[in-house]
Amino acid sequence: MVDKMTKPPLTKEIVLKAMRDFFREKPFVFFGTGMSCALDPRFGMPALKDELIKNVVLDPASPEQERQWEQVLELLRNGSDLESALDNINDSALLQEITRVTGRFVSSIDREFALRIARGDVTWPATAFFKRLVDTLPEGDPILHVLTPNYDTLFEHACDSIGIPYTSGFVGGVERRIDWYSAQLSLLVPERVRFGPRFKPNYRHRKHVRLYKVHGSLNLFFHRDSVVENNAWMWDAPDFSTRVIITPGLSKYQTLQRYRQELLKSADAAIDRAHHFLFLGYGFNDSHLEEYIRRKLVTQSCNGLIITMDSNPRIDALLNEAENLWLVCKANDGDVDGTRVFNKQYAGRLCLPARKLWDIGTFTTEILGG
Repeated sequence: MVDKMTKPPLTKEIVLKAMRDFFREKPFVFFGTGMSCALDPRFGMPALKDELIKNVVLDPASPEQERQWEQVLELLRNGSDLESALDNINDSALLQEITRVTGRFVSSIDREFALRIARGDVTWPATAFFKRLVDTLPEGDPILHVLTPNYDTLFEHACDSIGIPYTSGFVGGVERRIDWYSAQLSLLVPERVRFGPRFKPNYRHRKHVRLYKVHGSLNLFFHRDSVVENNAWMWDAPDFSTRVIITPGLSKYQTLQRYRQELLKSADAAIDRAHHFLFLGYGFNDSHLEEYIRRKLVTQSCNGLIITMDSNPRIDALLNEAENLWLVCKANDGDVDGTRVFNKQYAGRLCLPARKLWDIGTFTTEILGG
């Protein structure tokens, strides 16, 4: 631990070297709503809050639903955030209605941008970044582990647009079911290997992403007593199925336990094995993931890097506890294109004027060179 009185000053040269050195090792990547809001702010919580206020329909025969929803509205009027306000909901039918409205709203925006990505009109901001990470994976370690709480499918469409192989663990036909073993087998590619005077077939994994959508996804549904992935339903969900998206509020922890096998089990194991972590547009407001993050960054002093437009009190608190955690965010001194960098090992913060390293596209070009 560095004594506060003897901390060295943070310089541009130290920062640039630290950023490049960080990517000499493969990170476990978390990305949050900041990566979607970079395309459209409607992917964020404020827009969802407005949508729920406007479109949630209560059962007129249920005074309890009306009471719980009025509590939510009162908290929101008094400045509470959406997640805290929804902690008051435990009526199962009302929770299902919130899930319905949330899924319909997010899917409408997702459809718009998925089609624009397919046409080449827009590019998901982190597309080139992930392409660079996957392309530079070592042959002996060809899997990039990526976790997101986002419901939308922008990452998936971005990968398809430039040919980044990925799997979310589901296999099958129109209705796919979770089977990570079979999913991994599908990413094997054959090669001929000389064995004495002859060649024999061998199989190796393609460089690819394992995607963990721990709060569910627009294309996940509970149907016929199991969780299925069905892209044909994600923009127009049928009435006979239930979307598997974990909406904000305390009830999400009960729902997560119900779908732990599909959403969390493999992610839990992957996080446990990792020791190098990257966070993109991630707000650190998922308390069920916080135990993993704190254990890795604080207790085990694993290396971490946060790249985000805006910091927040949760990030600032974590930075002051974690020994090897960097923050790259927007400068808060009026320089809209400037960057602020912090690491508790160094004295103070460093501001880089007119250098948008908090923008993942700029970061990719200036730090990774691609």
